[in-house]
Amino acid sequence: MTGHGAKYTLVPMAGLRSALPTVLPSLQSSFREARSATAQGAAIFVVGQQGTGRTTLARQILSGTEEKLYWLTAAKALELVPFALLTTLCAQLPLKNAGSTPGEMISSLVQYTTNEKLCILLDQAEFADEQSAAVLAHLSVTRSVQLVMATTAVHELPQPLRGLRSDSHSKRIELSALTFEDTEAILKHVLGGQVNSATVEMLLEFSGGNALHLRELTLDARTARALTLKGCYWTLDRQWNPQGSRITDLISSRLKDQPEEIREAVELLSVTGRLPYPLAQRLFGDLLSNLLDSRLAKLIVLSLDEATGERDLAVELSAGLSAQSVLSTLSPTKLRGYLQRADSAFPREVLTSQARARFTTHRVQLGIEVPASELFEDVVGSADARRFAQVVALTDSVRHESFTDKRMLEKLLVLRADALYELAKSEAALAVLKPLLRTGSAEVRGVAARIAFSGLARPDLALEIIESGPQDPVESRAFGLILRARAQQIVDSSKLREYARDERISPELRTACLAHAIIEDCYAGRPVDALEEVLDVVADGFWKSATPAVQSEIVFALPALMSALGGGGEALASILGDIDFTTLALNPSNYLTGIGIEFLEQGLAVEALGSFEQALALISVSDPYLVAGFTSSFAAAAAVMIGDIPRARLHYDMARSAPDVAGQIMRPLAQRYLLPVILELEGRQAALEHLQRCLAHADKFGRKLLRMRLLHDAWRLELSEDEAQLQAAAEQVQGPLARAIAGYAGVLDSLNEEGIERLCEVHASAGRPLYAAEFAHRTSSRARNLGRRALATRLLGLCVELAAPLAAVNTPSLGRGRIVRSLLTEREYAVCVMAARGSSNQEIAEELFLSPRTVEGHLQRSYAKLGITDRRQLLPVSDSGAVFDEILDEDFKTIPVSGPKTT
Repeated sequence: MTGHGAKYTLVPMAGLRSALPTVLPSLQSSFREARSATAQGAAIFVVGQQGTGRTTLARQILSGTEEKLYWLTAAKALELVPFALLTTLCAQLPLKNAGSTPGEMISSLVQYTTNEKLCILLDQAEFADEQSAAVLAHLSVTRSVQLVMATTAVHELPQPLRGLRSDSHSKRIELSALTFEDTEAILKHVLGGQVNSATVEMLLEFSGGNALHLRELTLDARTARALTLKGCYWTLDRQWNPQGSRITDLISSRLKDQPEEIREAVELLSVTGRLPYPLAQRLFGDLLSNLLDSRLAKLIVLSLDEATGERDLAVELSAGLSAQSVLSTLSPTKLRGYLQRADSAFPREVLTSQARARFTTHRVQLGIEVPASELFEDVVGSADARRFAQVVALTDSVRHESFTDKRMLEKLLVLRADALYELAKSEAALAVLKPLLRTGSAEVRGVAARIAFSGLARPDLALEIIESGPQDPVESRAFGLILRARAQQIVDSSKLREYARDERISPELRTACLAHAIIEDCYAGRPVDALEEVLDVVADGFWKSATPAVQSEIVFALPALMSALGGGGEALASILGDIDFTTLALNPSNYLTGIGIEFLEQGLAVEALGSFEQALALISVSDPYLVAGFTSSFAAAAAVMIGDIPRARLHYDMARSAPDVAGQIMRPLAQRYLLPVILELEGRQAALEHLQRCLAHADKFGRKLLRMRLLHDAWRLELSEDEAQLQAAAEQVQGPLARAIAGYAGVLDSLNEEGIERLCEVHASAGRPLYAAEFAHRTSSRARNLGRRALATRLLGLCVELAAPLAAVNTPSLGRGRIVRSLLTEREYAVCVMAARGSSNQEIAEELFLSPRTVEGHLQRSYAKLGITDRRQLLPVSDSGAVFDEILDEDFKTIPVSGPKTT
């Protein structure tokens, strides 16, 4: 493809039909419509800014045609040269007596296309000369040429090409910013493998949704070894900044073609970041309208008053330009000049907190003196917003002597240490606070203790730090109680609530006390009370005005609450709906682990394993909270559920090597999920011993919910058949899950079909299809053992229906059968594989040249070997392909894993 200053180029069929990526998810519908329009011979307009993928889509539209294909790229330098495009085209076609005059070329081209239709991709069509455009438009109208145009804007096309819009069959496709799914597809194509969802989000943000920028950023990150393959997932280091040569060269070349005043406006906007519209008017003046017309910046609506229609507008970069990528092209001298322009345009007090911190960061990096009060204000604001890299950047060169207020300096150092800890630099974080431990405040010791506990796995050092100062400050006592709760020591949850209400304590620490009290309430069997408390907090004005740092403490308690209730429900859904997870800036690995736990509770083990392994990929790059072993516990459980034993063993080994503080107060949840892993890998006796240890721990703490969940798991795993004991435990716990479990014993005794269906519906409606399907199968097995075959068959059908979403999942109570090749003959294996795919006996018989009776015989013998009674219990081993091409090892089966989408 040429640039604006080059000549026309024409690429014949081979170049146009070279390997193409698949059509992006967001463009599938438009692509199908465009292909239909080409069948009518109508013109196609593919409209988008540079780098949006317009040329690729145009090639994809034409890739299926059988006619001769030609790819023409126009150039701005030749748009005023008459018939330049036509001359280039005719020179490449096998025309007889084409001649050199326009009339001769037109005549020859018309004669040629009368006998043989052409397909032409006209790239950068806005630069086509008027005369050639008129000829091509005429040939398109007469259906002699199939014309697909890639252009920046339809209104910029020569008039003859614009006129093709009037054709009722013509199709116009407007390309917008990439979606998450589009970005994921492009990254998979570029990298040749699966990509961590957090990495997809980061690169989407850096690229501004521009496909070309995305590709260059990806290659830059890989060259810098910031984008590496971790396990099965390409994972980007969260501390990487887009400053590679590929993206800087691309940005520089794009801006070079712009008028100087537009280029400077774009660079200035990268320095300021998003600006409220009034400030943008003040900064750019009359130039603002030209900047918006250039489409390198855009207006966005921040808020809309439904009653008055008034809008709160802002201006930000667009067309794939992100502030980070443009900033990387600026020299220190230019950056300093733009800062001075911004300073003279508006005072500091009219800026948002983020804009002020942004300006201060620039000044610090340039070595410009910043008043201590301004630096302090911006560091606090950045910490409240959980922008930890910005906190570190702002405090990298703090001059102690510039702070006359030593309390202000101490607070600054505390925030720096906390940010370093969040960025997995715990040793450096503790070193910042070490000189202050003897003389510093309770907050200094509290943060230092947290770093020692969570970042260095030193609970002994953490408690020593807390207890090294006077115990009078209430913050010291609150910090100490939280540390004991995280260290699995018995604490008084009422005392945690007392600290949560104490106005002398910082809001973040008070909310942390409340979150731990809520988790303890859940463990104690009071999740409904805990839910009501969370609802009150979120509805309170305190929540809406709280900083992300404060809100994130409550979010920390939500996985335990969802697990305790046995599903979200409308009340919890309303809480989640009120939380802006983007603003919270949660650690992506923690977020993915939380999502994975919910998938696991539902029984969606394939999705859960995808979440956990993406989280582990991120953790392998940065693990500030030492949660690798904690997350691995859940990953091992998910792997066992889908029968991937080597994967389960890998994750189990990691879980066993984790420090005792891994998971902190959530650790009992991980220990519970290790029960099926130990049963599978170490045997029944080891599982029973683990169960007794976990039950003893739960009883010691009075954690009735954990006792019920452990007994329920033991029943599900067929480690216990004592339904009366399970009922007694469930009756001491609040919530829909407990009520359902408490009903197991009575329904299992009576085998009342209506009661069975009701309990299954309770589980299913709460988003727990695994528990519903397991209960249906257990009742089916009991009915069969009692000779009630008709009921057993109906209940097995119910189980199959409920378990339909649980791809590849099996548990002892689910009663599915994996088709293990080593247990079956070749014929039995082939018959089972086809039966699991849904083939009837007759269809299997025809495929394998057997009689239907012989097929049934093979199935019955296979059922006995696999421990099942019905073909509906067979787990498919593949979705397609010849039976005898199947390769399945009973000790290792890799399940394709696709992770969740984060927002």
